[in-house]
Amino acid sequence: MTPRKVFLIGTGPLPMDNPREMSFPSLRTRQFLLALLRAGHDVMLACLIPREADRDVRATGEAAPGEPVDLKIQTGQGTARFRYVVVRPDEPGRFLMLRDLRREYRPDVTVTAGPFLPMAAGARAAGDEPLWVDVPGDPMSEAQARAHRAGSADPIHRYREMLGWALARGDAFSVISDAQRGLLVGALGLAGRLTAETVGHEFVRVLPGCVEGLIEWDRPKHKVGLGPLPDAFPALKKDDFVVLFCGGYNTWLDGDTMLDGLLRAMDRNPKLRYVSTGGALRRHDESSYRAFVQRAQSSDHNHRFHFLGWVPGDTLPAIFSRAHLCLFIDLPCYEAEFGARTRILEALERNVPVAATNSCDLTEELMNAGLFHALPTGNPEAVAELLVELAERHASGDPVSLQQNTIPWKALRDRYSIDATTEALLTWVEEPERSPGGVAIDFLEDYWQELAQLQDRLEEVWNSPTWRYLGRGHRLFSRLRNKD
Repeated sequence: MTPRKVFLIGTGPLPMDNPREMSFPSLRTRQFLLALLRAGHDVMLACLIPREADRDVRATGEAAPGEPVDLKIQTGQGTARFRYVVVRPDEPGRFLMLRDLRREYRPDVTVTAGPFLPMAAGARAAGDEPLWVDVPGDPMSEAQARAHRAGSADPIHRYREMLGWALARGDAFSVISDAQRGLLVGALGLAGRLTAETVGHEFVRVLPGCVEGLIEWDRPKHKVGLGPLPDAFPALKKDDFVVLFCGGYNTWLDGDTMLDGLLRAMDRNPKLRYVSTGGALRRHDESSYRAFVQRAQSSDHNHRFHFLGWVPGDTLPAIFSRAHLCLFIDLPCYEAEFGARTRILEALERNVPVAATNSCDLTEELMNAGLFHALPTGNPEAVAELLVELAERHASGDPVSLQQNTIPWKALRDRYSIDATTEALLTWVEEPERSPGGVAIDFLEDYWQELAQLQDRLEEVWNSPTWRYLGRGHRLFSRLRNKD
């Protein structure tokens, strides 16, 4: 194998930094980074991290935006080194910075990891080298769900524009599920990529999600103990039945059905409690979490809901150890069908049973293996009945396990290992190539748009009270100096 120079564009902060807010885009970046390093490639990771997201980050948070630093990470096969640079995705000039970094690094190949901005950033930053674009989950289905929450069509226009950049420039693509593969091939056809020259060319590979090593590699100091609990974690009694929700309350969460089911179950069983870690997704969906919390806190069972918010990663082992069930309910929408539910993999990896709607390839496979309790969509009574049944089993001394599974999780989990999920990516990186029959793409108009954004930011500064006061002070000092 010939080691390649890989310019990887993803989202942070990474799990190894013990951040409070951990999302799927960060897990996807970790998955690709570890795979590339384990394969022996030279990697520079351009990590898109909003300014407010790395306030409590340790190692990588010390890197100044735009300045590459050398870092180490545990890969399961030992320690590996890589180049790391922070890029602010919410500030003007982000694509210009990525182009400069890519130009200085001179990669053999550029790879993007995770939704949504990395795919657009890769299309804008890549030069003539081959480009792998990761599209884990259908962007337009997500835009639909986001527009539904926001009551505005703006997300649809913006997502379509950025997806168009990626479809026009990418040489190879990865998706999260078999169902999504056909969807992306169709989108490539609409983008003009399915030409006569591309007959027989494989554009799209399926790379499932992965949580391998998330517990032991990123938290080596807690291999023996479970680590701390958050200060806000409630005092529990031995016979309490704890339902846990972990992660972001996103646009495709059916919070109404989940909460109605919980409240009905609490009416019938006084020992049931709900613990929530995670919460609102900044700049993406903050209304879903806010509405859920307000309804729960105004209910007759408000004292049995415990919202911990986003918590440091090293507290999660102790939190999961006190949970008896993880609960996730999705809306009946296209995003739920074409995406995946990596948080279910994390719950199984931590040996906590799961009850969830069966809406995607992953949940269908796990249901067939008997590894989780499948729930119908939009049916709060079914949620309540299952919760009451499991709570009563717990009270009678019959522990709730990973259901009466036909295939053990330990047997199935190999399919979701780093090696298995990234095999197609690593094979392509060993012999990367530009796709035949590409379409012309011109980002000149985008350059002008970005310069216009920079101009707008400068005008905000010039029109600010601070700038006006400084200007008055400058004129005053100039007059005084001229008098002298």
